[in-house]
Amino acid sequence: MTNSPRGIPSPPSPSWIPAPRAWISAVALVLLMLAWQHAIAYLWVIISLLINWWVHLPPKFWYLLSLFASLSPIFLVAFLHHWLHKLMDNFFPETRLPETETVPGVFPGVMSWWQGLYGWLVNVLATTIAYSIIALFSPQTELFNILSWFTQRTVHLHTATIIIQIIIAAGLYQFEYVVHQRLIRAARR
Repeated sequence: MTNSPRGIPSPPSPSWIPAPRAWISAVALVLLMLAWQHAIAYLWVIISLLINWWVHLPPKFWYLLSLFASLSPIFLVAFLHHWLHKLMDNFFPETRLPETETVPGVFPGVMSWWQGLYGWLVNVLATTIAYSIIALFSPQTELFNILSWFTQRTVHLHTATIIIQIIIAAGLYQFEYVVHQRLIRAARR
């Protein structure tokens, strides 16, 4: 039990309810991925125009480029995690967790790469589950109609999808935190 500011003990919250840290991570991830998707779309058009203008490349090159584009959030989140922790360690050293170690240099360490991979996985799962939930309540019944319904870009549909993504991502980040804490407790025994 923890004490409230008035000294009254408060009951512990269940570990499956996302903590504020999980909500912040979820909102940051979803907003970052939305911005990254728009940036990749514009970059894709520019790169394809430049490449098609100079030389015609085989389809396998485009497959490789699309694989890199789909895995690029891993690199983005890993580097962003690394640099944000470097900035926070310099300006707010009291917020540093005792379990983490600072990795010197420009390139991310193992924990940042894990956060990149886990962020990518959370994004894929949250997006897939959110669109599946929206499709369950869709007035359309055929797959092609559902996909065309998603591309109509209605504001309410995107808002609902983003809210569902944030809720699912917060739950997944809370799950990761609970597992991490249990592993730390098991290692200390």
